[in-house]
Amino acid sequence: MATLRPAIDVDEADVLVFTQGLERASKVTVQINKSLRNIATTTGHSSRLFAPIITRNNVLSTLQRNIESALNSVASVKDLANEASKHEMVLRKGFREVGLKQYIQAIHKLDDMLDDIKAGNFKRTDNSEFTGIQTHLKDLIRKSETNLRVYFVSVLRTIKPFDPQININKKIPFPYYNDEQLAEMALIIDYFHNTFSDAAPIEDVFIQERSEMILKCMAFLEPFAKKVASSDNTPYERDSGSLLSYTEALSGFVANEKSLVDDLYLQELELKPKVFTGTIKPLLGAYVKLVETNLAYVRKNLENAGILSFELADSVHNVRRALKGGPLENYGPISECSKNVHTVTQSLFKDVIQRIGTKVNQMSAIPADNGVTESTVDTMSRLRKFSEYKAGCLGAMENMRREMWLPTPHKEKEFTFNVSHTLREPSALLSCFLSDCIDLLIVSLERRAQRILMPNQEPDVANPNSSKNTHKPRIGFFIIMNMALIEQIVDKSNLGELLGSEGHVRMEKLKKRYINYLVSDWRDLASNLMDSVFVDSTGKISSKDKDQIKEKFKRFNEGFEELVSKYKQYRLSDPGLKAMLKSEIVSLVMPMYERFYRRYKDSFKNPRKHIKYLPDELTSVLTQLGK
Repeated sequence: MATLRPAIDVDEADVLVFTQGLERASKVTVQINKSLRNIATTTGHSSRLFAPIITRNNVLSTLQRNIESALNSVASVKDLANEASKHEMVLRKGFREVGLKQYIQAIHKLDDMLDDIKAGNFKRTDNSEFTGIQTHLKDLIRKSETNLRVYFVSVLRTIKPFDPQININKKIPFPYYNDEQLAEMALIIDYFHNTFSDAAPIEDVFIQERSEMILKCMAFLEPFAKKVASSDNTPYERDSGSLLSYTEALSGFVANEKSLVDDLYLQELELKPKVFTGTIKPLLGAYVKLVETNLAYVRKNLENAGILSFELADSVHNVRRALKGGPLENYGPISECSKNVHTVTQSLFKDVIQRIGTKVNQMSAIPADNGVTESTVDTMSRLRKFSEYKAGCLGAMENMRREMWLPTPHKEKEFTFNVSHTLREPSALLSCFLSDCIDLLIVSLERRAQRILMPNQEPDVANPNSSKNTHKPRIGFFIIMNMALIEQIVDKSNLGELLGSEGHVRMEKLKKRYINYLVSDWRDLASNLMDSVFVDSTGKISSKDKDQIKEKFKRFNEGFEELVSKYKQYRLSDPGLKAMLKSEIVSLVMPMYERFYRRYKDSFKNPRKHIKYLPDELTSVLTQLGK
């Protein structure tokens, strides 16, 4: 029989099953946790083992990238070096072999490469693989530029210092560069003008070389152009100081440098004034010192060297004309120099006026032959010398007035100046000055002659109608003789041109005044025939009036013969003056004599007893006076 087991409750059975399940799950969980701990331990250990490997792997990756970059850089440097070496070869051959243009192009190429490298460095400041090549390129460019500068100077120096006087005497141009040299220098100037450099600008090199060369040339002339005080009082002779030659050379160099700057700086127009000014200023500085040295000599010796100031004025005028239209047209030191020279020349005008009075007053007697005086020769000699320096005289007149040279006091009636004539232009002022000098000389001679001939009375000058002057014919002849010399000097010098039409009118007016003096006796002779004699209605003349007519013919005949005799004593060599005097005498005498003769020729039974000359006979005698 089967054994009976106790009955188990269903719920208990579920609990039991669940509990058993939990136990097994707990064991499994414990096992999982243990496994996880083992995994964690293993993972940590693995992690510690892989860390160095990963780090090393990263280092290797970095090294790989660096190697790749280095290889790329090496390739770049190699390419750059190869390109640079081509241009370096050109530079090492030199411009004499490859040509200046190709040489400069090679420098430009290297300079562009250097700029490209610098631009790369700017973007990657930690990249230094091009440092060596940069240094090499800089040195190469610097040496090449130095070679260009040296060659530039060598071309400039192909023109050596020379004596300008030789060229001036032979009338040959100053040395100048040929077309090839000009082209090469222009290329070099253009290169440096468009390139930054720490060295001095190439135009400064040009200025220094050219100015030094020209100063050395001018040094040949300076000793001859510098006037130093001499021990004697020898009057200065025109051009004896050779200053005008110095000025001619300076003007030649100014023109030369203007052309040279124009030829070389076609592409750099803004530099032309700087280069020209820089080159010429040292020359002008030396010139101003030279002029001032000469001017100091003139101031100390105005009596004998005053005329040199006109040469200085001409010289400065020529230099200013050479500078006209350029950047140095109004150069201060030259303008001041011109002003100083003109101040001295202006003083000479007043000095001439004063000297006339001094010289004339030294005359103690009228020359025995009524001839030319020393004062006339001295005055006209000085005026003739003045006329040789037209530009200097005109320049001095620019700021002058007539009152500045006229003596004080003076009487305007003694001068031939036309008060209605304007003196605005320097040429008109100069003409007036020369005419005033001649007027003053002649009037002073007349005044001195009157004091010598009539010492007990005050002179009455410049007055053909003066009753006080009883020596008018002699004084007239004396003055006319001096005026003849004056006219000769005027005609044979530049004075004629400087006097101009107004000056010649004044001379004629002055001469006419003293011709009236000379023929005053002839006028008095003719006026004797103007006395009134009345004829009655029958045409008869009373015996009393007839006696007067006889007396008039007698006085005329005697006076006429006396005047003819006096006239023959005059030594007149000027045909023009002879003709003028004859014409004046004929015009004074013949109309009055013919009128008197026609009126009274039939008043006498024996006319030839009282009428010595028929009109034709009288004319014939007068005609002979002019031969």
